Amino acid sequence: MKKNNGIRIIIFSTLIFGVLNRGLVGTPYVVIGDFSITFLASLLLWWGYDSILFFVAYQCKNDEQNRVPIIKVIVYGTLATIIKAVIDTCIDMTVGRQPNVLFLVAAVEMSMILYIMLLDSFIFLKIRRRKIKKEKKGVGALIIAVCSLLIVYTGILSYHMNQVKYAVEQFGAMPKIQKLGLDNAIWNLTTTLSRRSMTVGMIVYVGCFILIWCIMDKITIEKEPQNM
Repeated sequence: MKKNNGIRIIIFSTLIFGVLNRGLVGTPYVVIGDFSITFLASLLLWWGYDSILFFVAYQCKNDEQNRVPIIKVIVYGTLATIIKAVIDTCIDMTVGRQPNVLFLVAAVEMSMILYIMLLDSFIFLKIRRRKIKKEKKGVGALIIAVCSLLIVYTGILSYHMNQVKYAVEQFGAMPKIQKLGLDNAIWNLTTTLSRRSMTVGMIVYVGCFILIWCIMDKITIEKEPQNM
């Protein structure tokens, strides 16, 4: 597979991954032991996406000279998805135990970006057996784009957090809120706010996924064949 074709597949599959997640589950969140429809949908979407990443990696590595080892693709995709489920479960057992849903959504979406960063590093350095270049030219704009997306996301998250803080300060002592319970009121408000920000969150992580793959492609180079 040619390099440009591989990047096109990554871009297309990442966009489809983001759109399907936004339409079906909101935030792709996989918690072990849930077994709801949302859990199963997120699990399948992550498994499919992870498997595509490994498929493209093997295709680019083999350069169409050999068949892609489908069994390895399936195994690696499954293992990567299990790791993602473990990460999400740990987040759920910690951040998910407090009433502000915005913290949970932010933790999940930021962990997704870190997860893809580590997964892409593994794919390029171990599966494709490339090495880091000494001179990393042409990545400045890509890194700026990633930082810009994260800054936009942080700004929106901060805005919503300030809305929650204002609502608690202004209305937290009202009898209706006290009757409902402050934690329940915060959960209801932050759930609504997180749903409003899901589209932006999807754009941020989809953009970061694509950019991280491109960065890894830019900063790595094929290893020179060893003399026998």
